[in-house]
Amino acid sequence: MRKLTASAIILVLLLSGLPAFAAERSIQLTIDGQPVATQGGAPYAKGNEVMLPLRSVANQIKLKVNYEASTRTVSLSGPALTASFAIGDHVAALGQQELSFGSASVLRDNRVYVPLSFFTEVLGLTGEYDAAAGTVSLASRQLTPEARAEQVVQLLAGGSYEQLWQDYFDAKVQQAVPPTALGAAWQQIESLSGAYTAVRSIDVVQTEPAVVVIALLAFEKSDVKLNLQFDPSHQISAISLQPVAAAVETPEGLIEEEVTVGEGTDYPLGGTLTLPEHAEGPLPAVVLVHGSGSSDRNEASGGYAPFRDLAWALAAQDIAVLRYDKRTYAHGQSFTPEQVAQLTVKEETVDDAIAAAKLLKQDPRINASQVYIIGHSLGGMLAPRIDADGGDFAGLILFAGSPRPLWEIIYDQNVDAIAAMSEDDPAKAASKTLIEAELKKAESLASLSAEQAKATTVFGLPAYYFKEMDQFNISEYAAKTSKPVLVLQGEDDFQVKPETDYAAWKKVFEGKSNVSFKLYPGLNHFFIAYEGPAKGTLDEYSQPGHVSSQVMQDIAEWIHKLQ
Repeated sequence: MRKLTASAIILVLLLSGLPAFAAERSIQLTIDGQPVATQGGAPYAKGNEVMLPLRSVANQIKLKVNYEASTRTVSLSGPALTASFAIGDHVAALGQQELSFGSASVLRDNRVYVPLSFFTEVLGLTGEYDAAAGTVSLASRQLTPEARAEQVVQLLAGGSYEQLWQDYFDAKVQQAVPPTALGAAWQQIESLSGAYTAVRSIDVVQTEPAVVVIALLAFEKSDVKLNLQFDPSHQISAISLQPVAAAVETPEGLIEEEVTVGEGTDYPLGGTLTLPEHAEGPLPAVVLVHGSGSSDRNEASGGYAPFRDLAWALAAQDIAVLRYDKRTYAHGQSFTPEQVAQLTVKEETVDDAIAAAKLLKQDPRINASQVYIIGHSLGGMLAPRIDADGGDFAGLILFAGSPRPLWEIIYDQNVDAIAAMSEDDPAKAASKTLIEAELKKAESLASLSAEQAKATTVFGLPAYYFKEMDQFNISEYAAKTSKPVLVLQGEDDFQVKPETDYAAWKKVFEGKSNVSFKLYPGLNHFFIAYEGPAKGTLDEYSQPGHVSSQVMQDIAEWIHKLQ
């Protein structure tokens, strides 16, 4: 038998030791039935327990891990959950509770390991370890959509905007709605509706693959709808807040009928047709078209319900009025991110206003040749386009509208808001920089392709929304019309201003005898008079008010003179 050299003996000894090292068989980890490839560290057996790499598992169940080396403390955070423990300990703090788990946590190869019991006893997950099969299975906490919505409400009400943004928003919503904008939106709702008090109800609509949740929230002065859309990974892919007008009894002498605008289409809209109870003969009628944002049929905002005011006042003077829920109000939560990115005012406003006009003209109680449009704010801007694209109205009432580009108006509104900030506010300079950057993006819209515009935002909205609007010159539409036009403006309107927007209409319609103008002292953007604290800010809309009776009388007289 051949003798072995010393080096060969060493090699044999090393090789003979390899099977013993490899005997620590691999353990397969699955979470919610899906195999998980742990990064940089694998599960291993420790007595009757199995130790799991914390960060790899936490990433899969949407928890963030932070390790403080100086104190050897590990903390985890996620939706409605915070936990912490010290390396080498088997007790964890979960909120105000202290919970124990099996083997102590360890630091191995610069990675934190915890036993399976940490996830089951502390975090409340379901788990099983099969030593014979070499498998570990975990089931993440499957919260119901209702529970997720309640967590979102808790974070909003508690001012935890950053945590909500980090834990729940998907990448596109994070880009479109930064924490500061989220906080500003909630604070604006509180300024209009009072302090938040409770969740009244939560409704869930399954719209595969997404889930839509509509939570009705009670505030001191009025209710607000919180609309959430959760994607298959339970991230928020759409969010909006909508004030809800309080129910009020219809005045005596009027009747209101529930109708559907766009019946038989993909986006039917609930509406209300208001009529005088004992009117004779076919009536003139009006279609009310909303301003920007997601609005109900009353165009409710804080303490206001301007479309309801208009409907009741005009119907009392023998003019039928149709108001309806805006498409983004009725169906916005079912839109996919791709649909949102390519949404334009054509789908959001124009098509539905045309459908509303057709509905009125088919009603035998309505004089089909005497159907008018009252477009408020954005609706007033779009009224000439709606008329030309198929609305075919008898006349147009431009109610605090503007022929200027929408992005230009939004820029001006932001400039005014920043100017009102204190010079000591550290956010003022940053806000100026941000808004100027957004302006540059808006000014370059024409150079973007359609696909590029759909992939970016301007002033928090999809750039394609503005790009499509810019392709239709409202001033040209307006200047070409020979139909009667009534341009109305509140002198105290700080959103659409007399000195810029009302003046712009005067220039567009210069020399045209078919156009009438009226400027109302003391009235704001909703044609409501207000004197008091926070005048000239959005907070004034939180005070209950009604559209000026003089404005509504002027509209009725103008329509009746044209019959």
